[in-house]
Amino acid sequence: LLPQLQESEITATIGKLASYANRYYKNNVGARASNELADSWRALAAGRSDVTVSQFAHSFVQKSVILEIRGTVAPNEIVVIGGHLDSITPQAMFSPTGKAPGADDDASGIATLQEVMRVLLQTGYQPERTIQFIGYAGEEAGLLGSKAIAKAYATQGRNVVGALQLDMTAYQGSSSDITLISDYTSTAQDDFVAALAAGYLPELSVVRDVCGYACSDHASWTANGYRASFPFEAAFGEDNPHIHTTKDKLVKFDNSAAHAIKFARLALAYA
Repeated sequence: LLPQLQESEITATIGKLASYANRYYKNNVGARASNELADSWRALAAGRSDVTVSQFAHSFVQKSVILEIRGTVAPNEIVVIGGHLDSITPQAMFSPTGKAPGADDDASGIATLQEVMRVLLQTGYQPERTIQFIGYAGEEAGLLGSKAIAKAYATQGRNVVGALQLDMTAYQGSSSDITLISDYTSTAQDDFVAALAAGYLPELSVVRDVCGYACSDHASWTANGYRASFPFEAAFGEDNPHIHTTKDKLVKFDNSAAHAIKFARLALAYA
C-alpha cells in the first residue's frame, strides 16, 4: 500500500483547506469547513457498507468529523488516527473574513490522514480492528474537540487501543525527518511507532523531543487513560514559525508535500 500514497493528493487537500478564509471553530466558515470535509470523506467511502462518516457536535458551531472503517474480527477495539481541522489567527478570532489559512497547522495533518484513508478505502482494505479517522474541532482553543470525544469514549467504556496524532507534518525545520514527542504520550506506543518507522521506512531518521505541555490532541487521549503518540514535523522550536499567522501557507513549504508524505507512510504503517 505504501507506494500508492501520492504527494499530489496531500498537496491538493492542503490547498483546498487553506483556501477557506479561516476554519475558526466559533464561526460559520469553520462550521462549513467541517461540513464539507464530512462530504469529502463520504465521497471517498462511497460503496463501502462497512464505512460510516459522522459528525460529533460540540457546544460551538464547528463539529468534529469521524470516518470509521469497521473491524472484521475485533470491531470493538478502536485505532484512532487524528488531526485538527480548525485554524486560528488574531484576525479570524474577531471576523469571519479574517485570514487564517492554517496550511501547516493543521491542514497538513488532515491532508496526511485523508491520504491514508483514501488508499485504504480505494484498495478495499478491511482492518481486523475498527479504524477511526478523526478531524477534531476546536483544538486551537484548548483541545476542545478531542477532549470531548476522548472523555465520551472513556465514559462509554470504549476500547481505544491506540491513538496517533498528526498536527503539522509539512514543514521540515530539522535535519531529522520525524520527531516523536515523548511527553503526554505513551512510551510503549512511541517505541512501537519508532519500530514501525525502522521496519517499513528505514530511510527516515526518527528522534525524540518534548513539548513541555499538552500541545495537541494526543494529550486528550492520554488524559483519559488511552495510549497516544504524536509524530511531529521537527524538533520542538524548529517547527514552522508562521503558524497562527496569515503567512501559514503552502508557499512556506515550497508548495510541496514531500515532508508530509513521510507522515502518511508512517500513519499507514500504524493503521
